[in-house]
Amino acid sequence: MFLYRLLIFILSPLILAHLIWKSFRLGQSRFLSQRLGYRLQHLPQGCIWFHCASVGETNTILPLLHELHKRHPDTPFLITTNTTTGAEIVERQNLPWLFHAFLPMDWCLTTLAFIRQLKPKALYLVETELWPNLIVLCNGKGIPVNIINGRLSNKTTKANSWVRSVYKQILSKVQHIYVRSEADQKNYLSLGAMNNQVSILGNLKFIPPASINAESQALTQRDYVLVASSHNDEEFQIAKVWNTLNRKELLVIAPRHPERRDNIIKQLKQAGLDLNTIALRSRNDSINEQTRIYLLDTIGELMQWFEPAKLIIMAGSFIHRGGHNILEPAHFGKAIVFGPHMESFIDENELLTEKGAALQVQSFEELGNTIAVLLDNKASRIELEDNVKKTLQPFASIVTDYADVIDKTISQ
Repeated sequence: MFLYRLLIFILSPLILAHLIWKSFRLGQSRFLSQRLGYRLQHLPQGCIWFHCASVGETNTILPLLHELHKRHPDTPFLITTNTTTGAEIVERQNLPWLFHAFLPMDWCLTTLAFIRQLKPKALYLVETELWPNLIVLCNGKGIPVNIINGRLSNKTTKANSWVRSVYKQILSKVQHIYVRSEADQKNYLSLGAMNNQVSILGNLKFIPPASINAESQALTQRDYVLVASSHNDEEFQIAKVWNTLNRKELLVIAPRHPERRDNIIKQLKQAGLDLNTIALRSRNDSINEQTRIYLLDTIGELMQWFEPAKLIIMAGSFIHRGGHNILEPAHFGKAIVFGPHMESFIDENELLTEKGAALQVQSFEELGNTIAVLLDNKASRIELEDNVKKTLQPFASIVTDYADVIDKTISQ
């Protein structure tokens, strides 16, 4: 821990400069203030605190928080995130019992300021958010720290000996680790967790979203294919495929980072699209018969577009990004196609593909052929939809299992 704290201290001028630059770029002074441990007066003391990295983890725990609120209607819940996109997901819920703050940087002074002001009853870290000072200082203040939906990548478990020693020290300060699978359990044990400290409860991502806002479902009456969470070059390559297919359906592209919209439009033009056939959600463009691509360049609306989609292409999987959570569209019982790079979601990939509940393709050429088959063959599409519903049905009790273990902390 000494070396970690020394390294953080040495890098603090660069980290602070980055925070100031990012806050200025985002136009959010709250981002900087709260990452430094200030501007917390509007937050309740004695809350149950959940920390999520960003959008994915936030969406994952919302159903759990709804279940916990039903059981404890007078208890305030706090979600902290590292990103503004995660913040927007929380704020869109507009729930009087759910609050948001940005996680303070992992310096002792900022973390202590945060803890002293809020006096949280307990901290739950979601998935892989192992911040050493946060964990050690909460433990020292008598705030129980637990990890839920725990997962660790092979990269983390194969880190050098110094990093592993830091992880071993902080895991000793964690009360309990509730993991998704046997593989995750083995990874935590290999990192230094004790046998009686780790339990398998299942993957919270296997449970359906807490609620669906149907507002955007009326935006178009046209059939459409949805490209979800796309990254640089994927829009270009998929648009080229779409052009070749010359389909009558609409292609809706929801980029992972909407601020890339100008670059995406350039790529779509390079792919052969006429700019007059591209509509943007951020401009509130209308969709007409001439529209070929609709760019969903906004935050927090993607889930609303899953349900009506004829077919979903889960992006982030056609480049070396590691994929995105294919369970999100799976909960809507949709036909899903994704690419070869799913290293970050191996378990989810294997579950759905082995059950015939999703299709994995190895190239953009294969993607084009698969799109054509699934759009023209309704029976093939329905078979995928039926299989995905059957595959996820047995996981309905996971949210209850997690709520039961968290109940113990709230009831103390």
